[in-house]
Amino acid sequence: MPSLKEVRTRIASIKSTRQITSAMKMVSSSKLLKSQRGIMGLRPYAASLRQMIDHLSAELIPEEKSRFTLPCSGNKALIISIASSKGLCGTYNTLIIKRTLDHIHFLQKLGFEVQLLLAGRKAEDYFKKREFQIYQLNHSVIEGVNYTDSAHFANELMQLLHNQTFSRIDVVYNHFRNAIFHELVTEQLLPIPESPDIMVLTEEENKFFIEPPKIILEPSRKDVVENMIPKFIQLNIYRILLDASASEHGARMTAMQKATDNATELLKTLTLTYNKVRQAMITREIVEIVSGAEVLNE
Repeated sequence: MPSLKEVRTRIASIKSTRQITSAMKMVSSSKLLKSQRGIMGLRPYAASLRQMIDHLSAELIPEEKSRFTLPCSGNKALIISIASSKGLCGTYNTLIIKRTLDHIHFLQKLGFEVQLLLAGRKAEDYFKKREFQIYQLNHSVIEGVNYTDSAHFANELMQLLHNQTFSRIDVVYNHFRNAIFHELVTEQLLPIPESPDIMVLTEEENKFFIEPPKIILEPSRKDVVENMIPKFIQLNIYRILLDASASEHGARMTAMQKATDNATELLKTLTLTYNKVRQAMITREIVEIVSGAEVLNE
């Protein structure tokens, strides 16, 4: 049985740890709220813009389409892996790294030569110790996400595709659902793939379907395409970074909440142990006193 001093020391240590985890949970909760407001406000606009681009693409002939929507020749692919620079967020980084490894093997089977662009020091720590081709480290894009930096990052990626440095650029990140659940996603960024959300109608439904009107493009088809597509790519990168940021803060908040709850349960157990040890000591002392008194009376 442990001594009273050992139990008291451990209780004090657990209380200190609980204060830290509780404070970290509150900080993550505050940051999550800010990121959540941004992503929830952005999604309807991003979805509408994507729908507009899909409608526009259907109206264009191949010669009028943007270079960022057409397949590229070459066998070099870039994977952007968005992890975090800090720990204490559960399995967040582990799952990102595992999905990145799976996607590397997938692209290699397709014949691509894969390089990595890592955002987040946890991803850097893992891949730098192993034999992977790292094209660039860019941790700043996930630290204080804002549209200006995201747009600059998107412009750099578009330049890589335009210069044919890479023929395909994919991203691995966590799509934010709520504070507890976030979905691990692998998405092709460039060239922009065709939207999977194509409406397929039955013959009966076609009777009531009204075809959308033809789009009138001003000042010209080429000008509209050359301006709208880059804007969409910039917005999409910003959305992805916000998703990743909100998911990270949600994972850390959940992990710290669990740690706080575990510390509370452990304190209850230690307090019970402390009381048992103290009671045993008191009982033993009483027995010794009574035994001594009986010896003297004899």
